[in-house]
Amino acid sequence: MQTDSLYTGMAGLQDITARMQAMASNLANAQTPGYAAVQAMTEASLYQGTNAPAGGDATALTPGPDLTQGALNHTGDPMNVALSGNAWLQVQTSNGTALTRNGTMQISADGILTDSAGNPILNTSGQPISLPQLSKLEIGTDGTVSGVPLSNPSGPAQTYGQIGLISTPSGTLTPLSGSLYSPPTGIALTPSADGALHQGYLNDSNADPTQSMIDMIDSSRSYQLQTDMMKTQSTADQGLNTLLAQG
Repeated sequence: MQTDSLYTGMAGLQDITARMQAMASNLANAQTPGYAAVQAMTEASLYQGTNAPAGGDATALTPGPDLTQGALNHTGDPMNVALSGNAWLQVQTSNGTALTRNGTMQISADGILTDSAGNPILNTSGQPISLPQLSKLEIGTDGTVSGVPLSNPSGPAQTYGQIGLISTPSGTLTPLSGSLYSPPTGIALTPSADGALHQGYLNDSNADPTQSMIDMIDSSRSYQLQTDMMKTQSTADQGLNTLLAQG
Protein backbone atom coordinates (compact mmCIF):
# COMPACT_ATOMS: atom_id res chain seq x y z
CA MET A 1 0.00 0.00 0.00
CA GLN A 2 2.78 2.41 0.95
CA THR A 3 4.70 1.62 -2.22
CA ASP A 4 1.65 2.13 -4.44
CA SER A 5 0.82 5.50 -2.88
CA LEU A 6 4.43 6.69 -3.20
CA TYR A 7 4.51 5.69 -6.86
CA THR A 8 1.30 7.65 -7.44
CA GLY A 9 2.72 10.63 -5.59
CA MET A 10 5.92 10.57 -7.63
CA ALA A 11 3.91 10.45 -10.86
CA GLY A 12 2.08 13.59 -9.73
CA LEU A 13 5.34 15.34 -8.92
CA GLN A 14 6.71 14.51 -12.39
CA ASP A 15 3.71 16.17 -14.00
CA ILE A 16 3.99 19.27 -11.81
CA THR A 17 7.75 19.52 -12.40
CA ALA A 18 7.27 19.44 -16.19
CA ARG A 19 4.78 22.31 -15.94
CA MET A 20 7.07 24.35 -13.68
CA GLN A 21 10.00 23.93 -16.07
CA ALA A 22 7.86 25.14 -18.97
CA MET A 23 6.63 28.16 -17.02
CA ALA A 24 10.19 29.03 -15.93
CA SER A 25 11.35 29.03 -19.55
CA ASN A 26 8.41 31.21 -20.62
CA LEU A 27 9.06 33.72 -17.84
CA ALA A 28 12.77 33.89 -18.70
CA ASN A 29 11.97 34.60 -22.36
CA ALA A 30 9.00 36.93 -21.98
CA GLN A 31 11.09 39.72 -23.56
CA THR A 32 12.89 37.58 -26.17
CA PRO A 33 11.80 38.66 -29.68
CA GLY A 34 10.15 35.86 -31.64
CA TYR A 35 10.08 33.46 -28.69
CA ALA A 36 7.41 30.74 -28.87
CA ALA A 37 6.05 29.74 -25.48
CA VAL A 38 6.89 26.23 -24.28
CA GLN A 39 3.97 23.94 -23.59
CA ALA A 40 4.01 21.12 -21.02
CA MET A 41 2.05 17.91 -21.26
CA THR A 42 2.16 14.51 -19.58
CA GLU A 43 0.28 11.29 -20.11
CA ALA A 44 -0.39 8.32 -17.86
CA SER A 45 1.35 5.06 -18.72
CA LEU A 46 0.87 1.80 -16.85
CA TYR A 47 3.82 0.45 -14.90
CA GLN A 48 5.38 -2.57 -16.58
CA GLY A 49 6.82 -5.76 -15.12
CA THR A 50 5.77 -8.80 -13.10
CA ASN A 51 5.78 -6.95 -9.77
CA ALA A 52 4.64 -3.59 -11.15
CA PRO A 53 2.50 -1.58 -8.72
CA ALA A 54 -1.06 -0.56 -9.48
CA GLY A 55 -1.73 2.78 -11.13
CA GLY A 56 0.23 4.62 -13.77
CA ASP A 57 3.36 6.66 -14.19
CA ALA A 58 3.49 10.18 -15.65
CA THR A 59 5.41 10.40 -18.91
CA ALA A 60 6.51 13.85 -20.06
CA LEU A 61 5.57 14.71 -23.65
CA THR A 62 6.97 17.37 -25.97
CA PRO A 63 3.97 18.79 -27.86
CA GLY A 64 6.10 21.55 -29.33
CA PRO A 65 5.98 25.31 -28.72
CA ASP A 66 2.98 27.59 -29.14
CA LEU A 67 3.38 28.72 -32.77
CA THR A 68 1.15 31.78 -32.47
CA GLN A 69 3.05 34.81 -33.74
CA GLY A 70 3.89 37.53 -31.26
CA ALA A 71 2.57 41.03 -31.86
CA LEU A 72 4.53 43.42 -34.09
CA ASN A 73 6.53 45.90 -32.06
CA HIS A 74 7.87 49.03 -33.77
CA THR A 75 11.56 49.62 -33.09
CA GLY A 76 12.53 51.94 -35.96
CA ASP A 77 15.79 50.00 -36.38
CA PRO A 78 16.43 49.11 -40.06
CA MET A 79 18.25 45.97 -38.88
CA ASN A 80 15.03 44.64 -37.36
CA VAL A 81 12.33 42.74 -39.26
CA ALA A 82 9.06 41.26 -38.03
CA LEU A 83 7.15 38.50 -39.76
CA SER A 84 3.48 38.22 -40.57
CA GLY A 85 1.59 35.34 -42.12
CA ASN A 86 2.71 31.73 -41.87
CA ALA A 87 6.42 32.45 -42.06
CA TRP A 88 9.79 31.81 -40.43
CA LEU A 89 13.33 32.97 -41.12
CA GLN A 90 15.75 30.19 -41.99
CA VAL A 91 19.25 30.39 -40.47
CA GLN A 92 22.34 28.23 -40.68
CA THR A 93 23.71 27.11 -37.30
CA SER A 94 26.71 24.94 -36.47
CA ASN A 95 24.25 22.06 -35.99
CA GLY A 96 22.28 22.55 -39.17
CA THR A 97 19.31 24.58 -40.34
CA ALA A 98 17.08 26.25 -37.75
CA LEU A 99 13.95 28.38 -37.91
CA THR A 100 13.32 31.60 -36.03
CA ARG A 101 10.96 34.56 -35.78
CA ASN A 102 13.55 36.73 -34.09
CA GLY A 103 14.29 39.31 -36.75
CA THR A 104 17.12 41.06 -34.89
CA MET A 105 19.78 41.15 -37.62
CA GLN A 106 23.35 42.29 -38.00
CA ILE A 107 26.07 42.26 -40.63
CA SER A 108 29.16 40.24 -39.79
CA ALA A 109 32.72 41.41 -40.31
CA ASP A 110 32.71 39.28 -43.48
CA GLY A 111 29.66 41.09 -44.81
CA ILE A 112 27.17 38.26 -44.15
CA LEU A 113 23.63 39.07 -43.02
CA THR A 114 23.12 37.19 -39.75
CA ASP A 115 20.77 36.91 -36.80
CA SER A 116 21.72 38.33 -33.41
CA ALA A 117 23.70 35.17 -32.57
CA GLY A 118 25.80 35.39 -35.74
CA ASN A 119 23.99 32.64 -37.66
CA PRO A 120 23.72 33.44 -41.39
CA ILE A 121 20.19 34.24 -42.56
CA LEU A 122 19.49 32.22 -45.70
CA ASN A 123 18.05 33.41 -48.99
CA THR A 124 15.38 31.74 -51.11
CA SER A 125 18.01 29.28 -52.37
CA GLY A 126 19.15 28.35 -48.89
CA GLN A 127 22.41 30.32 -49.13
CA PRO A 128 23.83 33.17 -46.98
CA ILE A 129 23.35 36.75 -48.16
CA SER A 130 26.56 38.70 -48.73
CA LEU A 131 26.54 42.49 -48.49
CA PRO A 132 29.08 45.23 -49.12
CA GLN A 133 29.37 48.16 -46.75
CA LEU A 134 26.15 50.09 -47.11
CA SER A 135 25.08 53.64 -46.37
CA LYS A 136 21.45 52.50 -46.30
CA LEU A 137 19.77 49.11 -46.01
CA GLU A 138 16.26 48.40 -47.23
CA ILE A 139 14.29 45.16 -46.83
CA GLY A 140 11.09 44.74 -48.79
CA THR A 141 8.00 42.95 -47.57
CA ASP A 142 8.92 40.04 -49.87
CA GLY A 143 12.38 39.82 -48.28
CA THR A 144 14.29 41.61 -51.05
CA VAL A 145 17.50 43.07 -49.62
CA SER A 146 18.77 46.23 -51.26
CA GLY A 147 20.96 49.13 -50.31
CA VAL A 148 23.18 51.99 -51.36
CA PRO A 149 26.88 51.02 -51.33
CA LEU A 150 29.02 53.14 -49.04
CA SER A 151 31.52 53.44 -51.88
CA ASN A 152 28.92 55.32 -53.93
CA PRO A 153 26.51 56.96 -51.46
CA SER A 154 24.95 59.18 -54.10
CA GLY A 155 24.29 56.27 -56.45
CA PRO A 156 21.18 54.13 -56.84
CA ALA A 157 20.28 51.28 -54.53
CA GLN A 158 21.30 47.79 -55.59
CA THR A 159 19.69 44.43 -54.86
CA TYR A 160 21.74 41.79 -53.04
CA GLY A 161 19.33 38.92 -52.61
CA GLN A 162 16.04 37.89 -51.09
CA ILE A 163 15.51 36.57 -47.58
CA GLY A 164 13.79 33.21 -47.73
CA LEU A 165 10.52 32.88 -45.81
CA ILE A 166 9.61 29.34 -44.77
CA SER A 167 6.14 28.07 -43.86
CA THR A 168 5.62 26.13 -40.65
CA PRO A 169 6.63 22.51 -41.39
CA SER A 170 4.42 19.60 -40.42
CA GLY A 171 5.47 17.83 -37.24
CA THR A 172 6.93 19.20 -34.02
CA LEU A 173 9.49 22.01 -33.83
CA THR A 174 12.18 21.34 -31.24
CA PRO A 175 13.32 24.33 -29.13
CA LEU A 176 17.08 24.89 -29.35
CA SER A 177 17.99 28.09 -27.53
CA GLY A 178 16.22 31.40 -27.17
CA SER A 179 14.00 31.75 -30.24
CA LEU A 180 15.69 29.11 -32.44
CA TYR A 181 13.81 25.93 -33.36
CA SER A 182 14.91 22.80 -35.15
CA PRO A 183 12.53 21.55 -37.87
CA PRO A 184 11.42 17.90 -37.84
CA THR A 185 13.95 15.49 -39.30
CA GLY A 186 13.24 14.41 -42.85
CA ILE A 187 10.57 17.04 -43.50
CA ALA A 188 11.19 19.26 -46.53
CA LEU A 189 10.96 22.99 -45.88
CA THR A 190 8.67 24.88 -48.25
CA PRO A 191 8.41 28.60 -49.05
CA SER A 192 5.75 30.59 -47.25
CA ALA A 193 2.69 31.37 -49.36
CA ASP A 194 1.58 34.46 -47.44
CA GLY A 195 4.59 35.53 -45.39
CA ALA A 196 5.79 39.13 -45.29
CA LEU A 197 8.58 41.06 -43.60
CA HIS A 198 8.19 44.44 -41.90
CA GLN A 199 11.41 46.43 -41.57
CA GLY A 200 11.79 48.43 -38.39
CA TYR A 201 9.65 46.02 -36.36
CA LEU A 202 10.16 42.89 -34.25
CA ASN A 203 7.78 40.14 -33.22
CA ASP A 204 7.26 40.14 -29.47
CA SER A 205 7.49 36.93 -27.47
CA ASN A 206 4.11 35.19 -27.42
CA ALA A 207 4.61 34.14 -23.78
CA ASP A 208 2.19 35.81 -21.38
CA PRO A 209 4.32 36.66 -18.31
CA THR A 210 1.29 37.33 -16.09
CA GLN A 211 -0.34 33.99 -16.90
CA SER A 212 3.02 32.22 -16.62
CA MET A 213 3.54 33.68 -13.14
CA ILE A 214 0.04 32.64 -12.06
CA ASP A 215 0.65 29.12 -13.40
CA MET A 216 4.03 28.99 -11.65
CA ILE A 217 2.51 29.93 -8.29
CA ASP A 218 -0.30 27.41 -8.77
CA SER A 219 2.17 24.66 -9.69
CA SER A 220 4.39 25.51 -6.71
CA ARG A 221 1.43 25.15 -4.36
CA SER A 222 0.44 21.87 -6.00
CA TYR A 223 4.00 20.59 -5.61
CA GLN A 224 4.02 21.47 -1.91
CA LEU A 225 0.61 19.86 -1.38
CA GLN A 226 1.72 16.70 -3.16
CA THR A 227 4.89 16.35 -1.08
CA ASP A 228 2.94 16.99 2.15
CA MET A 229 0.46 14.25 1.22
CA MET A 230 3.30 11.83 0.54
CA LYS A 231 4.89 12.63 3.91
CA THR A 232 1.56 12.15 5.69
CA GLN A 233 0.96 8.82 3.96
CA SER A 234 4.48 7.64 4.78
CA THR A 235 4.06 8.58 8.46
CA ALA A 236 0.69 6.83 8.65
CA ASP A 237 2.07 3.68 7.06
CA GLN A 238 5.03 3.65 9.44
CA GLY A 239 2.66 3.99 12.41
CA LEU A 240 0.53 1.12 11.13
CA ASN A 241 3.58 -1.08 10.65
CA THR A 242 4.69 -0.32 14.22
CA LEU A 243 1.28 -1.29 15.62
CA LEU A 244 1.24 -4.52 13.64
CA ALA A 245 4.73 -5.39 14.83
CA GLN A 246 3.74 -4.78 18.45
CA GLY A 247 0.63 -6.94 18.06
